[in-house]
Amino acid sequence: MPEPHKYRTILLFGMPGSGKGTQGSVLGQLPDLVHISMGDVFRKIPKYGRFGQEIARYTSQGTMVPDDLTVRIWERHIQILEMQDLLLPRQHTLVLDGLPRNYCQAERLDDFLDVVQIFHLKINDLVKATERLKARALLENRLDDMNEEVIHRRLNLYYEQTFKTLSFY
Repeated sequence: MPEPHKYRTILLFGMPGSGKGTQGSVLGQLPDLVHISMGDVFRKIPKYGRFGQEIARYTSQGTMVPDDLTVRIWERHIQILEMQDLLLPRQHTLVLDGLPRNYCQAERLDDFLDVVQIFHLKINDLVKATERLKARALLENRLDDMNEEVIHRRLNLYYEQTFKTLSFY
């Protein structure tokens, strides 16, 4: 079996509301950089389909979508981008935001990603982060960012799992 191609990759790490999506969008405008936000990928999946209902069960509570499902959806998204010639593996560099979110995902993606750079976006003020998320919820109709309990759960997940993933690299 042929060895899978490794995608040259830039990772954006940071707590919810730190600006990963904003910076990823800016970087994605540069030649040969392709921005993929897993949150955006999840939100584009029809809510009433099999995957959409399962994803909504987790995101509405501020918990992580299971690793297996996340990686399968990412792989399928990558395949679609390649089929549409929007991602040319030998030419483009991926800018990933929201993936990997934990150590297990980092291990599972290690065969696919050649991480060349990591940007860790920090916010030291949790009150400011919460305010940013609530403002974004109104602007982008992201209902999961309206609920403070969900926001706090997501921030805790970041510290408990995602932040620790940096040590993988």
